Amino acid sequence: MNIGPIIKLGLKISGAFFTIFTFILSFLSFDDLGIKDVWVKVMPLLIIPLLSFLSSAILIIFVFKRNRIWKKGKNTVTACYGDLLKYAFDNRFTESRIIVIPVNDTFDTIVEEPGENIKNPLISPKTLHGMWVRKYCSYFKIDPSLLNERIQNSLKKHDFVGTNIKRDRGNSIRYSLGDVAILDGPNQSIFYLLAISSFDEKNNARIGKKELRNCIEDLLEFYDQTGQCIPIYIPLMGTGSSRAGLSHETSLKIIKSCVLTSEEKINGSVNIVVYNGDKNKVSIFK
Repeated sequence: MNIGPIIKLGLKISGAFFTIFTFILSFLSFDDLGIKDVWVKVMPLLIIPLLSFLSSAILIIFVFKRNRIWKKGKNTVTACYGDLLKYAFDNRFTESRIIVIPVNDTFDTIVEEPGENIKNPLISPKTLHGMWVRKYCSYFKIDPSLLNERIQNSLKKHDFVGTNIKRDRGNSIRYSLGDVAILDGPNQSIFYLLAISSFDEKNNARIGKKELRNCIEDLLEFYDQTGQCIPIYIPLMGTGSSRAGLSHETSLKIIKSCVLTSEEKINGSVNIVVYNGDKNKVSIFK
């Protein structure tokens, strides 16, 4: 996945080394150094590219974890590898930061797995939404019903109006895709719960590419109004249980495109986060 960026960086490193090598030869020739063997003279032409691409591969794969995409003054857009939940709950992170968690449009908080007595389970514990609900409730020692109450209060506070729907389980108010609930997290973290998908009658999440773009644009507008220049961390969306059918690479491209076309709404640091475990699926350097 990183072959393109590795070649690009390798060419830059190689070009820099050849420039230095040529500069040295302008003062000292091979003859001055007593080098007569042709193969020895040719050796730098082989070694420099080899070492350049090897060092490029090491830097891209093992060292570089961030790629700045855009910068204007103090405002930046960056893609990085990381773990959103670690950014949110790890005590080592103490600066204010906004963590975006994609959720369904009813903002459910019931996390469950399929089983003998459960028909059409709601939130999967394997999704970021499900992992966040469990982590949040565990950290603050509250049950999902109290978390749900806080979410609904936040939506009302920010004047988001939902529509009543009939459901056997889960919340019975459906909000518009792109609506956001704000909750305070630990260590000065702030959660933006972004509605990006709708559950069908079997509680399978659904969203299309167009809807995803609209959600990201709504998120950026909301961030512009409420973010107060606090760094925001956005995960890849539409790649898993949302059934948008997006590859990780396509999701990254869509988010980058939406962010860059809304640069006038960026007041702070926008960080697009690719989960560490997905490094083999997408490169942040393309």
